[in-house]
Amino acid sequence: MSSLQVKATVRMVVASFAAGAGAMALVGLVAPVAMKGGLSMRDAFADAMVQQAPAIQPLDTAAIEAQLAEADRLMAAARETTDDNVGRLEALAGR
Repeated sequence: MSSLQVKATVRMVVASFAAGAGAMALVGLVAPVAMKGGLSMRDAFADAMVQQAPAIQPLDTAAIEAQLAEADRLMAAARETTDDNVGRLEALAGR
């Protein structure tokens, strides 16, 4: 036999052994669970779930609008206090 045939034979034997060992491990892990009824359909049905509260709370639009109005008021107040400074900077910049 040539060295290529020997390598191919060795690869096939090793792959076959690995596949057999993997199958035995899988059967060893799954079979006991299946035999005890762990995979039975009667256990697969879930109980009815009672929802205590909505998953997403509804938005309080009044509170959001109040926050936006307050932010607008604060921005206007800040703008009034800085208008003089901005005007002075623009005059110094030559605009």
